[in-house]
Amino acid sequence: MTFPFRSMQKPPMESYFQEHFSDESLRREVQRATVLSALFLFATAALALLHPLLQSDNLKYLPKPVLLTIMPYFIGMSVYEWGIRRLLKQQLARHQDLPTLFKFGNATFEITSISFILLIVSRHMFDSLLVLNSPLAYIYIFFIILSTLRLNFWLSAYTGFIAGLEFIVLYFFISKPEFTKPYLEIDLFLHLPFMFITKGLLLMLTGVAAGYVSTQIRISITDTIRATETEQQAVTLFGQQVSPEIARAVLAQKGNYKSHHMRVAVMFLDIRDFTKYASHHTADEVMDYQNTFFSIIIRIVEQHRGVVNQFLGDGCMITFGAPVEVSNPAEVAVEAGFTILHAVQQAVDSELMIPTSIGIGIHIGDAVVGNIGTETRQQYSVTGNVVILAARIEQLNKPFHTQFLVSKEVFDSLTTPPETAIALGKTVVKGVDEQIDLYQLS
Repeated sequence: MTFPFRSMQKPPMESYFQEHFSDESLRREVQRATVLSALFLFATAALALLHPLLQSDNLKYLPKPVLLTIMPYFIGMSVYEWGIRRLLKQQLARHQDLPTLFKFGNATFEITSISFILLIVSRHMFDSLLVLNSPLAYIYIFFIILSTLRLNFWLSAYTGFIAGLEFIVLYFFISKPEFTKPYLEIDLFLHLPFMFITKGLLLMLTGVAAGYVSTQIRISITDTIRATETEQQAVTLFGQQVSPEIARAVLAQKGNYKSHHMRVAVMFLDIRDFTKYASHHTADEVMDYQNTFFSIIIRIVEQHRGVVNQFLGDGCMITFGAPVEVSNPAEVAVEAGFTILHAVQQAVDSELMIPTSIGIGIHIGDAVVGNIGTETRQQYSVTGNVVILAARIEQLNKPFHTQFLVSKEVFDSLTTPPETAIALGKTVVKGVDEQIDLYQLS
């Protein structure tokens, strides 16, 4: 007889580092666009408030020059950066980074927009070069500094380079060949090409410095993600041997997960007639059967915040309330038990499994939880009388011809006990001096 086993191939997962670094890069880009949009919006408000004070001799010949020339630029850039922010948020939701070429194009547009507005303003000033010494020219610096959030050295260096180059070109484009009136010596000095070429070169060097800072930020983020990736791999690999919850608890304690007392509900689950099935089928068929069965169990147990502590070949031991505490371990364990019975029957009806009968036994009580062993070899363990009693209760399913048995302690812990529950009275349990009360759940 061939065991009907349907395996589902999972699509290959993207590298943990690539996915998380791309997301982190997009988050930084979102921050950058948000700050720029807010800065331009703030500048617009400040300009509106200070406009009456800006009617200097160089600007008085243009009616409302600041409002009509600079303010639309600030408003437009604020809207533009907000639009970039929305685009980045959409890409972040899709976990898809923007093409590098787009980022270079965006940097070019931002820097060129400053140069363009400087050129326009210079046309309305008596001395055109004054605009290159005005606060408006310092917007270059904001773009260069905030380029560090792009986590790309070349983007920052490029931003600084294009800013410096356009600043120098702008100087030669708007400068006049000779002065139209006498200037003081200091005025002549401030209008020398050397001054503006030097400022342009400093903008380029600022871009390199920003690139260095962005590289250091990138390295720091990379190290953090790599460390997280290593921890996730450890949890995954270790969790395959125990459980993700236990793996995280042990790793959080640096491997020194000291024993302590916890109130836990212990479930033992057994596959009926497994030995008979194994004796008539090949090892591969038996393994396929176990994998199918236990995949159902593991999924349901994890949904109910439980832990599969041991696989016993024809069954398993499951705990609820350790190492992750739950408010009512007994109730969660009973809910998981009913879900398991339903899921197994559903898998049989769907022909994913051969007809399978199981037995479940649950008890609740105090247990010692933690690592046992030596410094060279340790194992997570849940020990105590509650474990022994849970195993004995499950074994009583055979003589009682039942599937689901719980102790009185478990039954009394249920908020709404099943109406179909049957009290079986006091029962002798092997290895226990006193009789215990059992309940059959269905």
